[in-house]
Amino acid sequence: MDLSFLRPLYARPGPFACVYLDAPGDGDGRPATTVGWTHLRDELAAEGADVATLGALGHGMPPDDSALTGRGMALFAAHGRLALAEPLAERPGRDRGTVTFVPDAMPLALQHAPDIPYTAVQVRRVHEPDGASRLVAETQTGRWPLARAAPPEPDVRQASAGEWRQEAQALAAVLAAEADHAGSEVVVMSGDRWACSVLYDTLPPRLREDVMRIDVVAEPAEPGRLLFETELGHLLDGRLSSRDRQHLDRFLEERARRGGAVEGLAATTQALRGGAVAVLLVDTPSELDREQLWVGAATSRVGVDREELRPLDASACWSAPADAAVLRALVGAGGELVAMPRGELPLTDGVGALLHDRSPERAA
Repeated sequence: MDLSFLRPLYARPGPFACVYLDAPGDGDGRPATTVGWTHLRDELAAEGADVATLGALGHGMPPDDSALTGRGMALFAAHGRLALAEPLAERPGRDRGTVTFVPDAMPLALQHAPDIPYTAVQVRRVHEPDGASRLVAETQTGRWPLARAAPPEPDVRQASAGEWRQEAQALAAVLAAEADHAGSEVVVMSGDRWACSVLYDTLPPRLREDVMRIDVVAEPAEPGRLLFETELGHLLDGRLSSRDRQHLDRFLEERARRGGAVEGLAATTQALRGGAVAVLLVDTPSELDREQLWVGAATSRVGVDREELRPLDASACWSAPADAAVLRALVGAGGELVAMPRGELPLTDGVGALLHDRSPERAA
């Protein structure tokens, strides 16, 4: 999983005020983020957050938070400036905020997993009063599950039933171009069976292999919502993107031959400190926040013991939760993250790393 969206967080020093707002809804379909933010603002002020930083967090709240219902929001600010504000794909479970030198960003990063690019296609048949019918095709291309937090606008095309074969050819070309551009790994299709079959037969062979047909009652796409949101969760949650699967396979291979892979906090932090980590693997649900590491001013400065940071950070180091510390070092080095279900790949201390391949033959 690409972590470039987190880079603005580490472009400035701490301390950071970090906020996760839960938005369960208040019974009228409206989220309760305003109440939650009021409570957290007082808690952050008690922890030492300055007025300007609290104001920056408040300005980061969306003016219309109705889209957050059933989900939530993550915000980070430091020295009076908003560093990052992102809607969440899932509810964080409770409102929480903290003031810390290392941003509490691992929960946000894990909400991007499995980060699978996909395309959803729905074809509805609409019956006209004169007995004729037309077919309405709605498509969305996004990344799961982030698309739940920021649903893309659907593309809508329609044609009479008699003209659908020609329209299907044009739509197939558009879908192929969009899928190639976005790297879509799954095309989820549902709706009128005849129209979907015509469209499927028109798709390029390479795209047909990625099609998953589902049986869902075709309804017009709701503004600000995803097509097949529930079904996408059933299909994609718990899977890995193809890139993450490649990383996992290589990690298992390197670990088996005791090559370019390590696991456990001590070995992983040593590799991060040396700039050797290409991919960090984390067991989920993550328990790294229960451990503490030592960090220095530079993002690469991380260790299990304070002595590991000497002499460069002898007087400028502090402790931080392990999940925040390893993520900071990983983003600083431009590495990627793979979130693994704990039962599928139990790692020592819940963390491991795939190292950069420095073999002479690969380098050549």
